Amino acid sequence: MTVGEIGEFGLIERVTGRLRGGPAALLGPGDDAAVVRTADGRVVASTDLLVEGTHFRRDWSTAADVGTKAAAQNLADIAAMGAVPTALLVGLACPPELPVAWAEEFTTAFDAECALVGAVLVGGDVTRSATLCIAVTALGDLEGRPAVTRGGAEPGDVVAVAGRLGWSAAGLA
Repeated sequence: MTVGEIGEFGLIERVTGRLRGGPAALLGPGDDAAVVRTADGRVVASTDLLVEGTHFRRDWSTAADVGTKAAAQNLADIAAMGAVPTALLVGLACPPELPVAWAEEFTTAFDAECALVGAVLVGGDVTRSATLCIAVTALGDLEGRPAVTRGGAEPGDVVAVAGRLGWSAAGLA
């Protein structure tokens, strides 16, 4: 059996079933973000990967396009949980031939997208890879509100959409 055969959600179901829980995880894998108990409250956390050739193509998208997308999709996951985005971390695995200017343009656009909601890029990691891969972790504050989960929707609830649907997929069409 391959990941391609069972798909993203099938893989998530298989691997999360093996995880041990713990008192810190108020809401673990399976939603748009996790809710983690901390000494002074709760933190909402989410992570997403972008892999060149799967989620974006450098020959079709500028570094600014990819940086904006990487930040926006993670900020959206935090907001979807009813939290205010506060901080993000970026892991960048890149081919040695990637121009520094590309990474700078990516980071500038990423930071600008974060600034729109008052969040900050607080750290990350960089390593060498044959394929450009970007891992983003976003954190948010529920500010005393309950988390909004996928399982909490009920008939008659209003679903609001901000922005344009399908534009991410259009980047690979």
